Amino acid sequence: MRFRFSINGINYDSISDFGDWTVIIFSIAGFFFLLSLAFKIVSRWIYFKKCGEEGWKSLIPIYTDITLVKTSGLNWWWVLFLYITVIQSIVSFTFSLNGISYMSIISSLLSILGLASLFAKFNIGYNICKKFNVSVGYAVLIALLEPVGLLILGLSKNMKYDKDLEVSPNGVFKSNNTTNSNHQYKQENTEFCENCGSKLKKDAIYCEKCGNKVK
Repeated sequence: MRFRFSINGINYDSISDFGDWTVIIFSIAGFFFLLSLAFKIVSRWIYFKKCGEEGWKSLIPIYTDITLVKTSGLNWWWVLFLYITVIQSIVSFTFSLNGISYMSIISSLLSILGLASLFAKFNIGYNICKKFNVSVGYAVLIALLEPVGLLILGLSKNMKYDKDLEVSPNGVFKSNNTTNSNHQYKQENTEFCENCGSKLKKDAIYCEKCGNKVK
């Protein structure tokens, strides 16, 4: 059934005109989704290459997240926290289709658990900051805008990834043994330039990167 009406002097056909607008809106949304996905893949590709991983790993769903967690030095099971929001969305959608009203309580609890996904991203970023010897502020950037944070780390010439640096396998939840080993590692094996943050060679007097006198 068709009917026509007018808004501000413009005539609309309820089916054809608004149907066309729906297609346009979904097309625009789809375009930006693909654009953001491409940006995420490119940023991870560059970041992985800098960390000594193969760039193509950024193309494979799930495996790309496993690789990201691997570069951070966290335990592998932190990957599971990244998919809590996906599980919550599937469960909520299933409940709504079946009209199960009392299960909305469980759905609400899952929504709260969705914060765990955000925390997991921060925890990944926290360890990555340690590996790059940069401010923890980058962990917040990675948690909120991961592609931007990883792209900056991947493209920066002054930020170097130290794969040999030991970090806590649980990020902010440090163990005493890990903390002590990290401290010992930094004291005995690794020094960084205070000017540019580059890793220094043993007994170096000047930074090879910026020329700053370190001793």
